[in-house]
Amino acid sequence: MLVSCVIASPVQAEFDERYLLEAGGTIVNFDSRIRINSRDDSIDKEVDLEDDVGVDSEVRIGTLKGSWRMADRHRLTLLYAPISRATERTTINDIEVGGDIIRAGASVGVETKTHVFDIEYLYSFYKRPKLELGVSAGIYWMNTNTQLTAAGQVSVEGSDQDEFRTDFKESQRFLAPLPLLGVSASYAIKPRWLTHAYARYLDVTINDIDGRILSLTLKTEYYFTDHVALGAAYTAFDLSVEQRGIVFINSLKYSYEGLAIYLALKY
Repeated sequence: MLVSCVIASPVQAEFDERYLLEAGGTIVNFDSRIRINSRDDSIDKEVDLEDDVGVDSEVRIGTLKGSWRMADRHRLTLLYAPISRATERTTINDIEVGGDIIRAGASVGVETKTHVFDIEYLYSFYKRPKLELGVSAGIYWMNTNTQLTAAGQVSVEGSDQDEFRTDFKESQRFLAPLPLLGVSASYAIKPRWLTHAYARYLDVTINDIDGRILSLTLKTEYYFTDHVALGAAYTAFDLSVEQRGIVFINSLKYSYEGLAIYLALKY
């Protein structure tokens, strides 16, 4: 469930808010994978964090978002979302990471932490009291670190024998600013009943980073007073990013979708 608190100047029409502040959280269903493979393709193995190492697919995400309507048709938004996931389990299958193979029966721990900063500028090319259509451009900046530890039988790359390890560790870190382009639409079914739709996408290569993002959000809210509303939102998000180093190519993929119920307070 998403609960958001919105602070704004008094609104004269449906889409004339000046300042917005939203804070909330939602429970979503995740699917995520990492890969550490060599440039010559001699190592090319993807690790599914949910299926291979048992990370929970159901994840709680908190968000903090601010919006400033600089002028009637111009808005600037900033969203921050920390995502933290961790698990420990005994593996039932072999897992290959960076050329090493962790044998079934080993104790494996995984911790992944991601900090997302989503900065967006929106321009409303069509704006009426009941309908607002816009385009957007922004930066989806993610800083993610995944660490895998293991204790058990491990086949180290280059060796033909397994060895017992209690200190096996492999990590992967991404710091990737990815640009995004999008469209948005807001419609007032009634003066107090608002609906919104947002779609953003980009497939881009920047230096040694290849990234693709697709983000879709649909939501509706009803204002019981000028300041209080109850709403529901559906979000689907898919990200794939690859970073090419001198020896290894690291990649991260994750997608999630979730339905949120939120409370909005507007002043």
